[in-house]
Amino acid sequence: MSYESTIRRLPNFFRYVNNVYSFSQTIDSMQGKRDAEVSSQTIFMSVFLCMLLRLGSLRQLASDVKSGKIRKFLPRIDKETYCANTVGNGLEDIEIETLQRELSVVPRKLRRNKAYGSAEHPRTIGGFRIVAVDGTEHFRSESIHCPECMEVHVKVKDGIKTHYVHRLVIMYVVGRLHSSAVQVILGAEPALPKDVVNGEEAGHEGEGTAAKRLIPRMIDLYGNGFFDILTTDAYYSNKPFVLFLDSLGKYLVSRVKDARTTLYKEIETLSQMVEPIHIDDRKNRVESCIYEIPHLQVSLAWDVPTRGFKIREKQYKIVSGEKVYIKDETFLCMTTLPVEMADANTVRQIVHAKWGVENNAIKDLKDNWYMEHNFHHHPNATYALLLILFIAHNLFYAYVFRHMKSYRLYHTTMKRITEEFMASFLYWKRRMSWLRFDKT
Repeated sequence: MSYESTIRRLPNFFRYVNNVYSFSQTIDSMQGKRDAEVSSQTIFMSVFLCMLLRLGSLRQLASDVKSGKIRKFLPRIDKETYCANTVGNGLEDIEIETLQRELSVVPRKLRRNKAYGSAEHPRTIGGFRIVAVDGTEHFRSESIHCPECMEVHVKVKDGIKTHYVHRLVIMYVVGRLHSSAVQVILGAEPALPKDVVNGEEAGHEGEGTAAKRLIPRMIDLYGNGFFDILTTDAYYSNKPFVLFLDSLGKYLVSRVKDARTTLYKEIETLSQMVEPIHIDDRKNRVESCIYEIPHLQVSLAWDVPTRGFKIREKQYKIVSGEKVYIKDETFLCMTTLPVEMADANTVRQIVHAKWGVENNAIKDLKDNWYMEHNFHHHPNATYALLLILFIAHNLFYAYVFRHMKSYRLYHTTMKRITEEFMASFLYWKRRMSWLRFDKT
């Protein structure tokens, strides 16, 4: 029996997210100017459909409104037609705090349903709840800018050219999870053009400063027990961030890359004085030699117990019963996890989990969800668009991994599922019967 497409894909999606994640309440909660011609609920739902269907343009969205295609899926139409500017102007007034709160709906529900596993769950890494933070640039222009744009000076043949950019830090669930779990985006924090930080261009806020705002906010929003470990790239492997995270009662697992730092030099030097731990991960066909340096905080004069690692990994395949090595990689990392909580191999696996935020979140959002597109450039609108995009991202993957039986049976591609969403949008004849958003 082969996979068969269905014209009901989009209506089924909305019924699922409404029944499980109370999507109608999410729409009802949207707030903006009371005297606006188009309500915040309609603005949110319109942009949500734009993101979910990967339309890539508010003008395309407005065209679909004019043709009547979108009417079937909107809770109500405040005007017979509205244009791209109407949507953009509405986003300038929509409340960010409401969007941030509604972004937490899917992660909270998944946690209550134990989708992320537990210490006894065989598909977790060491029984830990792991999240990652990573910074990314989501907009760059040589001419378009707003008060929250950061200026980046780029050397060109003719001199120096000014680019205007927006950056943000994303927190994302990572780790080896159950096949029905969803690696969701938990939250995001924009980096702002203020607070000069060492190592940053004058007048630019560093990625670490934005992360220090994001992490406590996520703990307040989700609860202190929502995650145990934060895994990051090398940018965060420094004393101030280690002390900050320790003050919150969280552990850090981070790459170490900068050869100029004392941390890097200490790990590189001390690794020559210890015997390696040999691990053969036959399931993933990776052979590792791990040089573990305990009590690294002593030589660093840090106040937080720290371990360093130099890890050499060799990937292999089996040819005629023999190992054939196909890749050899060496990297350094550190952790504040005590040795009694996580051995060297567990730390190695957590370091690899960090790449989930790059491959499954940021790369996916940029390649397939138009994250870098400038839909409407305004400080509030830019951030609101991203939060709506993240809500659509979380609900889409929750539907696919947690509800679509056909996906589990036939492993159809995300591209094909998206095409089914678009086919439903174009050819579905009836108005959605489950939409009851008016409270009158």
